[in-house]
Amino acid sequence: MNSLTSLTRKELLLLFAYAPAGLGHLRVTDALYRGLPAEASPLLLGSQDQTITVIHRIMSVHPITRSIFKWLEQGNVEEITTPLYRWYLRHHTDLIYQQISTIIDQRINMPDELLLIATHFGLAHQVAEIKRALIADRKMKISVVVQVTDDTPIHIWYIPNADIIFVPSQRTKDHLEAYGRKSGLPPVRFEVNPYPLSPNLRTNLPESRMIHRKSQLDPHADTTIHCAIPISGAAVGTQFTTHLTDCLHLKSQRFQFHVITKNAPFTYRFILDMNNRSYVDIQSSPHDKEVIELYENLYKNVTISLEITKPSEQAFKALLTPKKRGGAIMLFSNPVGRQEYDNLFFLRRHNLMPYKTTQSELWNHARYDHKLDRKTRETMQDAAETWRAIRLPKGSRDSAQFIWWCHREKIFQSMLSCKVIDDRAEPHQSELREDGVEMFWQKTAKILSIGT
Repeated sequence: MNSLTSLTRKELLLLFAYAPAGLGHLRVTDALYRGLPAEASPLLLGSQDQTITVIHRIMSVHPITRSIFKWLEQGNVEEITTPLYRWYLRHHTDLIYQQISTIIDQRINMPDELLLIATHFGLAHQVAEIKRALIADRKMKISVVVQVTDDTPIHIWYIPNADIIFVPSQRTKDHLEAYGRKSGLPPVRFEVNPYPLSPNLRTNLPESRMIHRKSQLDPHADTTIHCAIPISGAAVGTQFTTHLTDCLHLKSQRFQFHVITKNAPFTYRFILDMNNRSYVDIQSSPHDKEVIELYENLYKNVTISLEITKPSEQAFKALLTPKKRGGAIMLFSNPVGRQEYDNLFFLRRHNLMPYKTTQSELWNHARYDHKLDRKTRETMQDAAETWRAIRLPKGSRDSAQFIWWCHREKIFQSMLSCKVIDDRAEPHQSELREDGVEMFWQKTAKILSIGT
């Protein structure tokens, strides 16, 4: 195991660079931060480019623009849009250069080395572009490490001049390397590393709380079912969430919903509506970092058994077994954007969620409220023992019916037996490890030979 003491050197300036394009990039940054030695003193560098936030929200919320951006990410069109966007990012670096220079000048101990961790491709391209200029002007060693925040081979994640790019799977690594060769870009080192999950969510549940989680998913018990619903930074799915909670409450008063959202002008009405529901506990903050803290504290203080969320970076919580604090059953709403489809594909090919044919079969059973015969139920329950996640059908009413049906037929209860990594002949089981944060820092320290 590589020592991380080199990350605590006073002469090392450690910067996390993220963009306020939703909460995903900051969640990953937060997970990596929590894995550092206590003596490390990292700084957070947020993008001041508001166009990133605006584009993210337009792409996420509006169906027409969502379709346009999805089209721009596909096939031959991507071969045109990616170089243009890369050119734009690499020719708008003055502000980020000034920010980093100011941080260096304000250090009491003048650093001899800068390690910058980027969790958004926009800042990654910009920092990689100014890397040589900073080295020349500051006479210091500079390393740029990139963490890809979805299991997606979107070409914009190929960052020339980055020292290393961490990706969640061999599939994404192979696709991006092939793209770089085909496009004649400078070679970059890609490293497959398990997705970085918050160490707080990885702690073991005490036996009493695991019993509580099982009791929640027992259709014959009367235990309150605690369901977490984190709302994305772009406030996608607020109407869906409102109707879903109402529909599930009508089916059973056992459901108690814990909604975590950012307090912003575009969520004001949603927060007001949720506050009027006794079966909804809503927590919010105007600050992104505090929203993440609220989410982590929810799992610390409450035994959550179900989580309804988008298949964004949250999809990788499926790497946690149900015996972990963050190991709630994951229920995914409709994917938005290519990267969310790619995340679902990651889970399906690792058998952590049902394949499409099985998923459709489950939806049909739920839609017609079939009470399964003993043989069919046992077959479904056996299959569910390998699943950590499951997709919801379109529409809040159908989703509520599906959740209630899965609960009644003990599908969720069976999913609590999932081990994530088992004895299967799985060629890429290392992708399923839950200690991605520790491995990230060990590999970073080893490969970049930070310090002495």
